[in-house]
Amino acid sequence: MAIDKNAIPAWFEQRRGTITYSMEGSHNGSDGTGDCSGTVTQAVYEAGASKPSYLSSTVTLGGYLAANGFVRISANQDWNAERGDVILMSWSPDMSGSGGAGGHTGVMMDGSNFISCDYSTGGQYNTAITSWNWNDYYNRSVPMYIEVWRYEGEQPDNPAPLDPPTNSVSAIERFKQAGNEYTLYNSIRVDEVKFENGLWQAINKKLAGGDDYNYTYNGLPLAIMHRTDGGDENNVGVGSMVAFDDGYNHGTIDEYDEATNGCRIDMGEYGDIWINADELLKL
Repeated sequence: MAIDKNAIPAWFEQRRGTITYSMEGSHNGSDGTGDCSGTVTQAVYEAGASKPSYLSSTVTLGGYLAANGFVRISANQDWNAERGDVILMSWSPDMSGSGGAGGHTGVMMDGSNFISCDYSTGGQYNTAITSWNWNDYYNRSVPMYIEVWRYEGEQPDNPAPLDPPTNSVSAIERFKQAGNEYTLYNSIRVDEVKFENGLWQAINKKLAGGDDYNYTYNGLPLAIMHRTDGGDENNVGVGSMVAFDDGYNHGTIDEYDEATNGCRIDMGEYGDIWINADELLKL
């Protein structure tokens, strides 16, 4: 799988003025909020990398990059920057202490300028994507440790689109190739709400595979979901945007139904959910 290095900084460049910094929302910009590591993970994925099983933190991002053909070309050393270089930084002696506010990550736009999703504007609405001269940024933030990762694989003949890559392999087959792992990070539109089987549930018709849905099989338990549109958590209705809570937003698919293109996910005490494989791949 080839990755288009140019598409990584382009992901950020095209989202200036559209993302608000938050460590509580989608993390990857899908609900209009993002943080540094979630947006870098999403940008690398949409540039052609493998579908991540979860959105990396600054602690784990290096592993995701290495698994997709990136090489660490610098560890606390000067380097000749190129467009698409991914920078990891920590205010601890190494990346193990970079979690949360202890680190940062972004991408080089060219040989001297850096772009990322950051909190430099204090979380002001739609101002999280900022760019800086790298030397100025480094001198301003003074990290104790930095790593530089560069994709060393073959570049595609045509730039990768800024949508998740698709091919002729079915969604179910792609999940199998990825170890049956799934993510449920993106926001989901509520098409219907009902109290069924002892709990409030929502339906998204696309995830259910169409209009022929059933709450027992396709209902999304609202008890393990939260609103991402700023609305009242106790008043979820048609048109509300919701996402799965931490602990329920990634895992392993338990069963496939090839005939209906369905994936069964065991949500523990909240029962099973059958989700259309093509739509699950987008989450």
